[in-house]
Amino acid sequence: MRLILLVSGLLFASTQLSAQGRELPPKLIVQITVDQLRADLLERFSTGFTEGGFQRLMSNGTWFRDAEHRHANTETVVGHTTLSTGADPAVHGLIGNNFLDAQLPRTEHNPDNPKSEGIVLDVSDALHFATQDDNSPLLYPDGSQSPPEDGRSPRDLLVTTIGDEIRLSRGAQAKVFGVSMKDRAAIGATGHAGTAYWYNTDKSTFLSSVFYLQTYPQWHQDWTARQLPESYAGSGWELLYPEATYSFADFDDQAWEKDYPGWGIVFSEHLYPDPSNGYYQAFLETSPAADELTLSFTKALIAGEQLGQDEVTDYLAISLNSVDYIGHTFGPSSLEAEDNLKRLDAQLADFFHHLDQVVGLDNTLVVLSADHGATEVPAYMNARVRTQLQLFDYDQVEQTPAIQGFKMAHGISAPISSYTSPWIYLNHNLLQAAGADPAEAEALIATTLRGMLGVAWVFEKQRIALGNLPDTHLGRAVTANFLPSRSGDLYPILSPGWFMKDPNPLAGASQHGSPYAYDRHVPLFFMGPGIRTQTIQRKVQTVDVAPTIAAYARTRLPSGTTGRMLPEILDW
Repeated sequence: MRLILLVSGLLFASTQLSAQGRELPPKLIVQITVDQLRADLLERFSTGFTEGGFQRLMSNGTWFRDAEHRHANTETVVGHTTLSTGADPAVHGLIGNNFLDAQLPRTEHNPDNPKSEGIVLDVSDALHFATQDDNSPLLYPDGSQSPPEDGRSPRDLLVTTIGDEIRLSRGAQAKVFGVSMKDRAAIGATGHAGTAYWYNTDKSTFLSSVFYLQTYPQWHQDWTARQLPESYAGSGWELLYPEATYSFADFDDQAWEKDYPGWGIVFSEHLYPDPSNGYYQAFLETSPAADELTLSFTKALIAGEQLGQDEVTDYLAISLNSVDYIGHTFGPSSLEAEDNLKRLDAQLADFFHHLDQVVGLDNTLVVLSADHGATEVPAYMNARVRTQLQLFDYDQVEQTPAIQGFKMAHGISAPISSYTSPWIYLNHNLLQAAGADPAEAEALIATTLRGMLGVAWVFEKQRIALGNLPDTHLGRAVTANFLPSRSGDLYPILSPGWFMKDPNPLAGASQHGSPYAYDRHVPLFFMGPGIRTQTIQRKVQTVDVAPTIAAYARTRLPSGTTGRMLPEILDW
């Protein structure tokens, strides 16, 4: 009798745990990636935060305060894909926003094209854009398709994502979606299964490609018909709170901010013009409107696809990009960046409330992190703490006497290399045709770079491939970012605080992409059934996120996972 009562008691306890969601996978997993959200910004700009946004995550979930990306090239597609796969870019394949792939046809430099003079900064002439796929054109709302070169798909992604694994584990009943203003973010976060949507400025709506679908569902047509992007015309971006409450209230007009025609660098000038204005879509992106539109579309998707409405776990990746657009334009230390983060907090509070109403937060796992951080504008650092930081101009590399002499000796008029963060690619075909030794050219460029102010390290491809790098953070970070068929010949790393000069006068005031703490350090939150409220100070890495989600959801690990499961989330 006592045995029967004991078994009954255990069964009852198990049922109670299941009812609390601790023994059952969640109905919905929402993985939010905030583009360029450097970890310190959450506390730096927290004045005015609501209880329902970031504070909800802090007070109702597990907050890892020392999370970092361990790869060297801290760019959008790299970070999003690392978070969704648990793999280093050396494994998942998306090593940068742009790269050359030895397994794909290469566009050679045209000596008659003025863009090919000097180190190539307009990488579209020479490089492959991550997620680009000529066989997967965009699908427009009227059913027509884009030119092939605008096509996008996860073809370049070499491993599965957490969304892919949920689909493999649960079957076709598991719904998998991703939404972002950026195609590379949506695709890198979503993967091969399900459907990724990203914003298209030409059509003023979120689109996908024929890789994912052949027709749009009714809810998508209804959202597009509302013409919400056009509704901002005639209004302006105003401060959410009284200006005196802001840390950067006295710094609304900083010399290094980028002054887009008609948008300005002070709040009184941030007015949305008529949608026919050629800069209208850019203004939407460079304001809180980008995240507002993304979350509005996401709510329509949740309702239209009935996410979280049955016992089969669904997965939704959301990439929010206003922080990145605004950080690039005004810098992470600006009144615009501060107000935008306060608005994002309010937007998240509204979205979490919406999730609670339609799915139930007690049925939902929410994970929030960032794809990378942000570098302070060198001029800002020089003004505030009297550093001597500068912008590094890659054009000066090929103008040095040594490289000019090499080109003259071999009759080379076109460039011998092309640069895109973070790699320098030698033009091997051009060198060989001129009878020049590529190894000599590589050594010459490396030596030249090492002697230039602002360059900290230069790693050669062969040394990386052989594992012949120093056992330091930088050495390990570069190795984590190295894939032989896609990586360049040289990996230069600028000194801390330095970044590349862009010849475009309207190019970003701030950048990211380095292996330093300001670009690696990101927030990480888990909130959901059975997850304790706690703050964890130990160092964790972004490759740990996907395997932890997989274990929580009771699915197989993504195929390229190199991270570890986080016990603070799983030890109930």
